[in-house]
Amino acid sequence: MILALVIGGMLVTQLWAEPLSQASLTKAGRGVLFVLLALGLMGTRRLSVVLTALLCSVSIPDLMSVNHTPHISDALEVLTLLLCAGLLMVPTRFSKPKDSSA
Repeated sequence: MILALVIGGMLVTQLWAEPLSQASLTKAGRGVLFVLLALGLMGTRRLSVVLTALLCSVSIPDLMSVNHTPHISDALEVLTLLLCAGLLMVPTRFSKPKDSSA
């Protein structure tokens, strides 16, 4: 949750460092989505984790481009994507071993 909140804040604050363009406004919009998803990650449902992973995966093709200047938020998005993917592979419920003496 904290990673998503930090990514969202960084993407929104890049509006003050970059000239206004469609690309910078799109990044700021993604930042707002990250902040909203961070609120959803405080719960126990997996939908917020899936949506966060999808939102992070949007930046992967941009990272592969030649003329892309990397930002700290890009590294945090990759870290969040890996973390969400790991969390989605963990089983949701653990069954307790049954007591054979009962």
